[in-house]
Amino acid sequence: MGTNTFKLQVAGITKTASVEVVEDILFSVQFERKRDYKGEFGFDWMRDNYQTVSQNYEELKKEYKDAQINGSEYFVPYLSMLPNQDNVILNFKLDVLEGKAHKDDIIKLPAKDGIKFKPNKISLKDLQKEQEAINKEKAKGYDGDVSKVTRVEVKVICENPLSQDTSIELLDKNDNPVGEIIVVKNDEVNTVKIKFIKVMSNEPGNTYNKRTFGQMPNGWVKSTIQKFNTKYFNQSLIKAENGGLEEMIIDVESYENKGVLETLVINGVKGIPRYNNGFDRELYKEYVQNNGEYGGVIFFLSAFQQKDGREGHAKLYPTELNYILMTPGSVGSENVNSFAHELGHTLGLDHTWATKEENTKRLETIEKTLLKQKTYLEKYKTYPDSTPVKGSTKTLKDVRERKNNYIKELESEKASRLTFIPKHPFNKATTENVMDYNGYDVPGGETIHNPNSEGISFWKWQWDIMTNEVKQYHGG
Repeated sequence: MGTNTFKLQVAGITKTASVEVVEDILFSVQFERKRDYKGEFGFDWMRDNYQTVSQNYEELKKEYKDAQINGSEYFVPYLSMLPNQDNVILNFKLDVLEGKAHKDDIIKLPAKDGIKFKPNKISLKDLQKEQEAINKEKAKGYDGDVSKVTRVEVKVICENPLSQDTSIELLDKNDNPVGEIIVVKNDEVNTVKIKFIKVMSNEPGNTYNKRTFGQMPNGWVKSTIQKFNTKYFNQSLIKAENGGLEEMIIDVESYENKGVLETLVINGVKGIPRYNNGFDRELYKEYVQNNGEYGGVIFFLSAFQQKDGREGHAKLYPTELNYILMTPGSVGSENVNSFAHELGHTLGLDHTWATKEENTKRLETIEKTLLKQKTYLEKYKTYPDSTPVKGSTKTLKDVRERKNNYIKELESEKASRLTFIPKHPFNKATTENVMDYNGYDVPGGETIHNPNSEGISFWKWQWDIMTNEVKQYHGG
């Protein structure tokens, strides 16, 4: 607010008058998720802390549209929702550059292409009071509680399917743009069928089959699928379809002979066998022999223990792999975050901290390994299959078969790594992304804890990767 002074001459008398001039407020406004967001819809935006936790912030900025509001950077958030979805409610974040809100200052939220907002006008004065209350609480540090602040809410309504991304500008009272949001196309929902298989032992009198699967409540599979569809993969407009629950009783001795199960004996007492690398591969091979290829994704729920503390194991490369191995401790859990994390891998997502450099290093290792395997085969190519292998009961035919299969796996991984290159790495355990960790141990015994709650969201570029992966590999 300023003052203009001018002179008036009335009946030969000069008088000085002053008039207060009301200056327009200069501001921008950004949509925000509510504090109690639980993955009900997809919402991705450039968080304030990304400058410190992103390993390449300048590259990350290119992933978002910069709308340049008031001459400053303004990264437009992405919203994904289903047509007629009823629970998409957002808050606002106000950024005032200069001035103060007045009674007639409003934010207009215009309807477009079947997207509308309720309410469609927001009082800027109310929003500024809210922001001041939030800032006051934050200034208290640990004693502050922003959850006590009553927030302005707006409901987003999508009345019909969108055939393309829809960008909507938020306007001030003079119809100048002060914000923006992009609602992504939602006229296509991709389905992935998910089957759960109990992997059980054939050993007579074992207790670990019952111990593992006795903790699985009735309806657990249905509940898990529902959570996938309402907390996780709905964000990328992917629908998980219930492929059912089956049992698979395996011959423990056969798997031990293959080297993928290992008997644990303590003080002469045989314990629960532990599985090694390749156990999931052998399980899927047996499944295919008995049932044929599966077009969706399989979760193998293992009664057998893993040697480390991970709850699950899924392979990102090669990308067409469609099976996941989960440990006994995860079976029947009400919290399915680890299941969502592993399914994310199977649908093409790497960890949030994976880098291009790590990918390049792995490609170099693959090349060296391929050369070594091919050199061996070339060296003995004139020898008959029946040639015995020194120090082994196997023949050259067995070795050739194993090495050719290994070469095939490496070539497939190589092709995948050349296509699916990690994007936008972050520091480990710093985001609330599903593909991050809650924490990790560092040398010296210290544990680094993620300041966020467990992973609840995916980024927009992850939505795209998973959608393409389902279309190409897992939609059958």
